This record gives sequence, structure tokens and C-alpha cells, in this order.
Amino acid sequence: MEMHWNWLVVTYLFLGGLGAGAYLTSFAAELGWLGNNSGLKRMGYYIAGPIVGLGTLLLVFDLGQGFYKPWLLVRLVTNFSSVMTWGTIVLAVFILVGLLKGYLTYKNEAVPGAVTWAGAILAVATGGYTGFLISVIEAIPFWSSGIIPVIFFVSALSTGLSITVLLAHIFEKEASDKGREDLTHIFLILAELGAVAVFMWVMNSGGNGLIAKKSAALVISGKYALQFWGIFIGLGLLFPLAVYTVQHLASKAAKPTVKDTSAAAEMTAGGQKQHHSYLTIIADSSVLVGGFALRALIIFAALPIWDGIMIP
Repeated sequence: MEMHWNWLVVTYLFLGGLGAGAYLTSFAAELGWLGNNSGLKRMGYYIAGPIVGLGTLLLVFDLGQGFYKPWLLVRLVTNFSSVMTWGTIVLAVFILVGLLKGYLTYKNEAVPGAVTWAGAILAVATGGYTGFLISVIEAIPFWSSGIIPVIFFVSALSTGLSITVLLAHIFEKEASDKGREDLTHIFLILAELGAVAVFMWVMNSGGNGLIAKKSAALVISGKYALQFWGIFIGLGLLFPLAVYTVQHLASKAAKPTVKDTSAAAEMTAGGQKQHHSYLTIIADSSVLVGGFALRALIIFAALPIWDGIMIP
């Protein structure tokens, strides 16, 4: 017997992390952490609130009675001993702050620093909460791990960076300016690979019990192995890692020097930039697919404790 949540929950977990990561991407770009030339200082702010809002709406759909008996939703913000109550409050406030920051940014109006920083803090909380929400469920040993929030948060940063790059490339001319995005992607993917490797090693070694080990086996060598190795690891992590690494090395090699100011050099650099933009679109799309696959695998491979009674 397998007991798991449905696709609405998977999508909610993905969108929650995606929106939080998008906000933090533009926040980092605005502070210069992605380089002085980064063109990502606005797009993440535009999309963060709406994306998390859509994810929260899906969560209400999943609750079922939220639309038929909406007064029952009040309980979500009244039980302060519940992780879900605190998560609901964080999500609601982040959506409001994110929408305000996005609107003022779009209007080119001054945004109080307190609003920007409050949004960043709430984005960190939102990105972590999507993993913490399931890690506290002790009845599912595969979820009951402090590594889950770390994996989900790093994935949120990576997918948030990708969606921001993709949309900025389409809708904002200044987004053609590039900072440290490739290097940041490399760091995040390596961090995610490391966290997932540790998580799977703990689970597969029986560190979280027999049921967690059975769940890990489903992912590593069982019914979800193709999705794990092919879609998540191969398409979602290793392929973009290779693309970003090649682009980063090429950009370093193509940096103009005092002596290298010829028209031929400019044409070469321009050709590389256009070529890399197409690769970036494919790689960033792959990161998004991988981020969604990660959450689907974690949710659908999970076996409840009582399976231990039923499985010899």
C-alpha cells in the first residue's frame, strides 16, 4: 500500500519554492550579489507574489472543503501550535509584500528598504517551509528528515533563478546584460546534488528505518528510477550543470582585454552571446523540469509507517 498526496500538492510545493526563489533572485541582483551587470533586478519581483498566490490557491483546492465551507479555513490561522498555521501566515504575508514590491518596481517608484528586506526574509521562510511542511510528518519516514527543507530550499533558489532568467530574457531588454548567473547556477546545482546524495545515502542505508529504505529503493532502482536518474538527475541537474559550466568558462575566455578591441573580437563575442542565450533557455527550462520532478519523486515515493506491517 502506498499513501501519498496528489499532483495539486506537488504543484503547490513547486510553485511555493519557485516564487520564493524568484524574489530572492532579484533581491540578490539588486544588491549586486549577481554582479554589477546583472539584468535580473526586476523580473523576480514581478512574478514572486502571483506565483506563490497561485500555489496557495491550489492548496485550497486540495483542502476540498475550502470552497464549500470557507469558514473552516479560519482554523488554518488560529492553531499556533501547528506548522501549517505558521506556514499559512508566512505565505499570506509574503504574497501581499511580494505584490506590493512587484507593483512599485513596475511603476519605477521608490520602495522602502523595510519592504524589500521583509520580502526577502519572508521568501526565505516560504522556500524553507515548503520542505519543512512535510519533514515534520513522522508517519512518513522518507519525509521525516531535516535534509528535506535544505534540498527544497536550494532547489527553490535554483528554479527561481531559472524562471527569472527565462522571463527576463523574453520581456526585458536590459536582461541581456549578464552577471554571475552561470556561476551561481553551478554552485546551486552542485549544492543540490550534494544534498540529494546525502539524503539518499541516509535513507538507503536504513538510517531512517526500513520503510524509508523501501521508499529510497523505489527511487534509486525501483519504479521511479527512470524519473530519478533520467529526468531529475540527468535532465534537471547534470545537463544544465554542463551548459552553465561551458558558458562560464567561455565567458571568462571571451572577456575583452585592453589589447583585444578589434572588430573581429566583438563579432566573436556577439556570436557567442547569441549562441549561449539559446543554450540558457534550454538549460533553464531543464532546471524547472528537474525541480518539479524532485518534488514529485519525494511525494509519490513516500511509504507510510503502517506499510511495515503489510510488507514482509
